[in-house]
Amino acid sequence: MRENNKVSHLSLVLSAFASAYGVGLLTLLMLPFLMGAMMDGLGLSEGTTGLILSVEFTLAMVSSLLISPYINRVPRRTVAVVGTLMAIAANILSAYITDVALLISVRAFAGFGAGLALAAGNSVIASAEDPDKTAGQVNVLFVVLMIVVMLGFGFIADNFGLTGTYYGVAATYAVMLIMVIRLPQYVETNGESSTESGASKKTAVRLIGLVPIGMMITMFLFSMRDTMGWAFVEQIGVSLGYTTSEMGMILALQAFIALIGPLIVAKVGNKFGITIPVLIGIIGHGSITLGYLMASDSKFFYTAIVLMNATAYFYALAYLTGLAASLDKEGRVVAATGSFIALGIAVGPAFAGQLIDLGGYGLAAWSIIVVVALTVIAVIPPLKAARAKEREEAIEIS
Repeated sequence: MRENNKVSHLSLVLSAFASAYGVGLLTLLMLPFLMGAMMDGLGLSEGTTGLILSVEFTLAMVSSLLISPYINRVPRRTVAVVGTLMAIAANILSAYITDVALLISVRAFAGFGAGLALAAGNSVIASAEDPDKTAGQVNVLFVVLMIVVMLGFGFIADNFGLTGTYYGVAATYAVMLIMVIRLPQYVETNGESSTESGASKKTAVRLIGLVPIGMMITMFLFSMRDTMGWAFVEQIGVSLGYTTSEMGMILALQAFIALIGPLIVAKVGNKFGITIPVLIGIIGHGSITLGYLMASDSKFFYTAIVLMNATAYFYALAYLTGLAASLDKEGRVVAATGSFIALGIAVGPAFAGQLIDLGGYGLAAWSIIVVVALTVIAVIPPLKAARAKEREEAIEIS
């Protein structure tokens, strides 16, 4: 007998946040701190540290992509819990490892678990009555988590080093597990559970097609472009004269300001459609990334643009997640996009690092324009599909 999968909206938001972001994307928030802690704690170069982090994010992409085609049939809570437990165990083990080869293997295991949680949590957002608004609410919680990370892990990294950082990550995952266990096993759509509706050929949305592939490429390019700058934001600030502790305060302040972005999305939702908000998010946040990469000679401009960064990022991410969720109520598309977010995180810092080596921050900055243009092109098919769906629903209501 199948359990009752109806959950309150609050429970859905909390569990989806904990699974997708609190576990799936926690390492993204910690990227600047992990880079420094690993380099100092293990005596690694930028290249080796980047390799380890890239392996972790790549395995997150792999696991998320593997589970995505079946996410409407598997028990999502079980998938998320297993992934969270994998990540907890891997981070505890990482605190004791000094061998680079072994650390890469353990971090790959952590990434695989995080990817499972990311896919399961993202897919649940698609079951909400208003995916755009729900995505905004989830991202409000993500910003709160970012504030905690910026304030807490900066202190932990400075005082307890890499070992303390890994323990802190494991403890954070353990807290998230309390909410992850509230994730619905199966999501009901139009009165039927996803396992039942998944058998319907009429409602099935394949992952192979112009619309879902366009959505996945959009998420990959958005994530890659973001981390092309985010991985180096602290180094740029230090080169302008800020100390590491001052940079921690600036990043914490931008996290507080960032609440504005998802609060706008949570309040507005899709009242004015989805096209304009999505394009504003992609172009707006791309311009900010371009700005602080080009601000290597202006401390004032750099500070001002960095303070706006997280607001624009979470605004854009909320609408992009909502767009992906609206394309398939069974959650397969939005689950698959999570894997491409992870892939973008893996590729972005390495790609930007090569560009910086070749032509400095200026070359990396100008490449942002190309990536933003490609992102806009990739998102056109999903936006057309979303508008068509809105028109169909309006006709049915009338």
